[in-house]
Amino acid sequence: MKKIIGFIIIIISFLVFYFTSQQAMMAYETSKHIPKKKVEELPVVSLSQNSVFYDRNNNPFYIPASGDNRINLKSGDIPQLVKDIFISTEDRYFYTHKGIDLFGVARAFMVNVSNSGIEQGASTITQQLARNLYLTQARTVERKIKEIQISLQLEKQYSKDEILEMYINTIYFANRNYGIEAASKAYFSKSAKDLSIAQTAFVCTIPNNPTLYDPLKNFNNAKKRQERILGILRDQGKITEQQYTAAMKEKITLKKDSKTQEYPDYYSYVDSELKSILAGKKGKFNTSKLSAAQQTELKKLKTVQERALYLQNQGLKVYTSLSPSVQQATVNAVNRGTLSTNTQGAAVVIRNDTHEIIAISGGRNYEPHNLNRAFQSFRQPGSTIKPLLVYAPYIETFGATPDTKVNADNYCKGTYCPKNDSKKEYGDVTIRTAMQNSFNTAAVRLYEQLTPRVGYSYLDKFGFRTITNEDRVELGRALGGFNVGMSPLEMADAYSTFGNNGVFYENTAIKKITLRDGTVLYDNEPKAIRVYNPSTNETMRSMLNSVVKDGTAKHIYMPLNYIGGKTGTTNDNTNLWFMGLTSNYTIGTWIGNDKQRIPIPKNYSYPPTQRIWQNIVVNGQLY
Repeated sequence: MKKIIGFIIIIISFLVFYFTSQQAMMAYETSKHIPKKKVEELPVVSLSQNSVFYDRNNNPFYIPASGDNRINLKSGDIPQLVKDIFISTEDRYFYTHKGIDLFGVARAFMVNVSNSGIEQGASTITQQLARNLYLTQARTVERKIKEIQISLQLEKQYSKDEILEMYINTIYFANRNYGIEAASKAYFSKSAKDLSIAQTAFVCTIPNNPTLYDPLKNFNNAKKRQERILGILRDQGKITEQQYTAAMKEKITLKKDSKTQEYPDYYSYVDSELKSILAGKKGKFNTSKLSAAQQTELKKLKTVQERALYLQNQGLKVYTSLSPSVQQATVNAVNRGTLSTNTQGAAVVIRNDTHEIIAISGGRNYEPHNLNRAFQSFRQPGSTIKPLLVYAPYIETFGATPDTKVNADNYCKGTYCPKNDSKKEYGDVTIRTAMQNSFNTAAVRLYEQLTPRVGYSYLDKFGFRTITNEDRVELGRALGGFNVGMSPLEMADAYSTFGNNGVFYENTAIKKITLRDGTVLYDNEPKAIRVYNPSTNETMRSMLNSVVKDGTAKHIYMPLNYIGGKTGTTNDNTNLWFMGLTSNYTIGTWIGNDKQRIPIPKNYSYPPTQRIWQNIVVNGQLY
């Protein structure tokens, strides 16, 4: 009875094959009479692929997968076993046919019937590539004609190895993964070149039917087909009997790559900086070095945002200044330092001589895609603005020294009557004493004498983004009471000037951007703006040292080659700041509540911002 049923199935299948092959033959014959494009007119397709982000040691720390996940490999980087599997199962005579293999349809049909499954495809690898690159998956005679025409042109335009390379990079491996490298990382968290024979055969089962062989949903289906593929490889002499036996015994354990951002605080800022670069708002991104296909696609895009998104999906290699050890120390310091007050916080670490942002904390227990308080939150800076808006400009303008005297008694002008934090009067004091003890009335008197116009002629060189017209005339801005305020990153940027002999650089996280082949598209070249002359800068460094040695930050004094900084507190204790420098680094810290009017509990012996700063310096070894 089984033999009769089997015979009937074979007869019916043969008839289906006959009519299908006749249709394919008709399509092939019809295509001969269709005017063909010249080979050079076949458009080159630029395959989107993930960008890779590297730390300062050139180790990758993040591969974002926004949308489809693809990592293209050159032919020489694709393991030979992967090539053997796809040729053996999809197109055994790939290297001998010219793109169309009608006899291959018959061979595939008989193999599939005998194995009661789809073991070999009826389309050649070239035809499948034609569909993936240029056509839809619709099953119509018209599409089949176009598929044959394009396949013939692909064979003329590219070598077999190039066609196989494009095919392996474009085929779908389920769960939005395209190409063998992306699939290897997605299912085994390793590169294709590092897969075992068993793992390679397993992952290569998927493209034949991405739904049926989805390893996350239909593991057993994929495992059964993997075993059949291993048998084919053995029978064709691609692997030895011993390799076959070992691979059959090997347990397949998926290790799904969740693409967790290891340093989400830092990546958040890098992503923002990258978008500015790609949008042409920061530095020079050289699009002339892109391929002809990529340049053509760029011209089609209308908005800056579309262009930036397209470029980010072209497999860029983004080299950053991230220091993993300092980043971890910074994150730990902010997490611990804000715990007792149950507040939020942020910190930025800059290496002065190279003008690099090497670490960022965007908040306590920061999670990806949340508000990054290091550069997206703007707060009144309190007294940390005094060195930038008052003291350094005053010394530069009037040739003052640390021993120049200023009155620190009560002050009133009209209805504006600021007080010192202690509510005391101190008479005439040196400007060193005034700054190290953060006397408010002394700072306002100096600012009034200097005038806001002159003060801002220096402050504007730092590029603060949220200064208003009202800020430019009010005397109270000398004490940091701005309408909007500054971000911790902006403040750290400005303070790094004191670590660069009075020259301001816009510190950056991204050092270089290249294509996968190493072609450089962007190379950071920080611009220098002189803000203070060297003698003013040295005077300021001496006064900043006094703040830490004898003033409002004396709790964290350490006998380093150099240490200096300035504290800052806003009304009702709603924001706490500390901007500090060591010999080679500038570190800025801030804490507060996301709801700006909620005060910070004063349950500390000295401000948490200073403790955070000290922990970053010590644990990050930023001496």
